[in-house]
Amino acid sequence: MYKKQVVSITPISDLDLHRRDLAAVFEKLKLNFPQIKESSDNCFRITDWTFDITGLDNTSLQTMQHQCQELGWGFTYSNVQCHIKPDGQDKAVGLSQVLQEYFGEYVSDKVVTVGDSPNDESLFDPNYFPLSVGVANVLEYVDQLQHKPAYITQKKEGEGFCELSDYILQARS
Repeated sequence: MYKKQVVSITPISDLDLHRRDLAAVFEKLKLNFPQIKESSDNCFRITDWTFDITGLDNTSLQTMQHQCQELGWGFTYSNVQCHIKPDGQDKAVGLSQVLQEYFGEYVSDKVVTVGDSPNDESLFDPNYFPLSVGVANVLEYVDQLQHKPAYITQKKEGEGFCELSDYILQARS
């Protein structure tokens, strides 16, 4: 019989308490930003709390990030939603752990990472992944990113990913 193994990339000793703590941070943000709404996929999240980015400008996002940091939490956002998360949790750390644990034959300089928003910034960090690609809509955020993708597609979103995939497939043949 197959037994499913749950692997936690971010160690959390009490998930119920963790979710309550995230909800409390969200409620504190709502005191200054009463218009923010929980994302429809938030109920499926474990380590982070998501809410819609609609109607938020850069100043609001920076204020939220500062508030979260003051409360001991991390904060990031994409073109769709904002994430309240454990401080230090990011995609590069998670992907590095998964590669090391399950795909040891792949070294980080042989892995291509792809992103489009500030929540993908760690995947653009050349110290982790030197072969990083941003799809074209990352250009909207490039001035806000400390780590920028090594390459940027000409097309946005899914079409940008297809552009990259076509390039890789052509290079292999």
